[in-house]
Amino acid sequence: MLQSAFQSEMSSKTRFKSVPVFDGSNWLSWSARISQFLMAQKLWAYVSGLIPKPALESSALATAKSVKVRNDWISEDSATIGYIKMKCTESMVAGIPASHTTSKEVWDSLKEKFDKASAAIVLQ
Repeated sequence: MLQSAFQSEMSSKTRFKSVPVFDGSNWLSWSARISQFLMAQKLWAYVSGLIPKPALESSALATAKSVKVRNDWISEDSATIGYIKMKCTESMVAGIPASHTTSKEVWDSLKEKFDKASAAIVLQ
């Protein structure tokens, strides 16, 4: 069991190393690799919105379970943002608005700005 967990961790590190650093000019290759990595980590559903942020119940109605669910979501989504930002140059990270607090918002803003098919790509 311990060896299997170690192999899984090493495989994860290898996959992360294979993701190029996003510098603004390599959206197609970067977005493909980082999304594949996040899928392998079971985090892509946060980026895609398939796992939406749980609504916070009013404090009088909040149960321990609902608070835990929300906190777990925040933890997983924060890890996803961390992975995305770790594979971006400092200038790319600086360009992400501070108001974008979920991985979906971060991804969508990058995609909107950089997912533009160039004439050369269209011709291919």
